[in-house]
Parts: sequence; C-alpha cells; structure tokens
Amino acid sequence: MSKLSKHRLNLIIRWGGTLLSIGIMIYLLSRIGWGEAWQTIRQLTAWRILLVLVLVFISRLATFGRWYTLLKDQTPTLSIVDTLKLTFAGLFASNVLPTTIGGDVLRLAGAVRLGLSASLAAASLVVDRLVGMTGMALMLPFSLPGLSAYLQSRDSSVPVGSMALPFISRLNQGFRKVLQNLRFWSKHPLILIKALGFTLIHQAAIYLIIRVLIEGMGETLSFWQIAGIWSLTYFISLLPISINGLGLQEITITNLYTLLGGLSPATSIALALILRLIWLFGSLPGAFYIGEVLAGKSPAEVEESLPEETL
Repeated sequence: MSKLSKHRLNLIIRWGGTLLSIGIMIYLLSRIGWGEAWQTIRQLTAWRILLVLVLVFISRLATFGRWYTLLKDQTPTLSIVDTLKLTFAGLFASNVLPTTIGGDVLRLAGAVRLGLSASLAAASLVVDRLVGMTGMALMLPFSLPGLSAYLQSRDSSVPVGSMALPFISRLNQGFRKVLQNLRFWSKHPLILIKALGFTLIHQAAIYLIIRVLIEGMGETLSFWQIAGIWSLTYFISLLPISINGLGLQEITITNLYTLLGGLSPATSIALALILRLIWLFGSLPGAFYIGEVLAGKSPAEVEESLPEETL
C-alpha cells in the first residue's frame, strides 16, 4: 500500500471512528435521559467548579514542566516562555482543533522554527510521551481489582485469572517497550526522574478533578480507584480510531466508571461531558500562540520527521 493510500485509509478510519463514537454517545445520553444528566451536573457548586479550573491549569503547567525539563539541558537557548507557548499551542491543537494534525506535530513544527534540530525536537517529544505513558502505566495496577470484580460478575464460571492474564501480559509487554525506548535518555536519569515527577503532578491534578466532580454530583470513589480507571481510559483513548479521541474518550469514561467504579450512568456520562469541556477550556490559551508557532513552517513540512510513537 502506498503512503498516500495508507494516509487516506487512516483518515477514513479516524473520521469514521469519530462519527461512530459521537453517535454512540448521543445514543447513551438518550437512553440515560438528557434531563437526568443535566440534573446531575446542576448539583455542582461554584467552589467545586472554581477548584476544578485551578487544577486544570496545574495539570497543564505540569505537562509544560515535563517537556521543558527534557529540553533545557540540551537546548539552553530555548526560553521558558517559548516552551510554554509551544506546549499550550500543542494542547490547543489536540483538544480544540478538529484535525488529524496532533499537538506533537505542532510542537515539533514550532520547535524547528525556533532553531532546534528536527531530530532533537522529535526525540524530546518521544521521551515526553513515553514518560507520560510510564506515569499512567504505574497507575494501571489500581484498575485490576475493579476489572477482576467486573469479570467475575459477568461470568462466575470463568476463572478471573485466565480472563485477566492476556490483558496483564499485554500491559507487561507495553511497559517493557516503554523502558527500552527510555534508554535514549538513560545517560540523564535525573532528568527523567524530574520529568516523571511533573507527570505525577499532572496525573494527581486530573484524579483530584475527577474526585471533586464525582463528589459534587453526590457519589464517591477513592483516589486510587479513580487513578486506575483513568489510566485504562488514557490507553484506550490512544487508539488511532478517532480524531483527538473525540467521542471515544467519552464512551470509555462513561462505561469504565460505571462498570468498574460503580457510578450511576448519569454521573459517568455527566463526568465525561464535563471533562471534555474542561480540557477544551484548559487549552484555550494556546489559541493566542498557534499562529506564532506556525509562522513560516507548516506542520505538514515536518510531520514526516516525527517518529511514529508520538502520532
């Protein structure tokens, strides 16, 4: 298959997956009841909404800190302000723009425009993504109790261990691949540890956002249950079958937090919708920088130099 044909097939799959996911989401809302979901959302108080917005920007600044930590020793001329602009422009592309050009490609284009070599910029983005995945992988074990309980309730005649074993095996393989790729930065372990620290801050902010929202809607779930289920949501949302995870993430949140977390469908679907709006809001500052980032360099011109892992 030619490169052009493969690109067209990927576009068809992503747009088709996006439309299908949105359709399923609308169907779930119709089954649960728009009114019930809205009544659930209306329980949120002003102070909870304000706290959530603060946590969103803590999360965003932590992702900036992670990437800047990886870059600053290699490119001392790159300013904090420029890195912050690139980070928010990438977040805007990933969460707001309905395009297959992801935030990583946009950050790469901006970094090259600022004078970084394409290879160094691409390598930093790969490691940035892998450090983020490592942080999420550390939370996956906290999803196993809920997953095991769900599998047990579905079919008590099937041993849970035999059902979960292939899943756990795939997780182990993926985690080993992450560790192998991180060897690129193995000569700078302290940098990786600092970057992982920013990732954990980013994740903690997300889990606290979810906890504040859930409790505001009259239900409860432990911090670690939230972390485990969100890590599953994160990896499922990485599947390249929708544009920016649109629809796919919402369906995953609705189902996993209901089936594994025991939340009511109305709370889970309200959570999914609110989180999408929050991610959009937290990415809006990137709208002020996206034109500046792209000045003189189109993402398409540098997309081919971005390794496959970050797309």
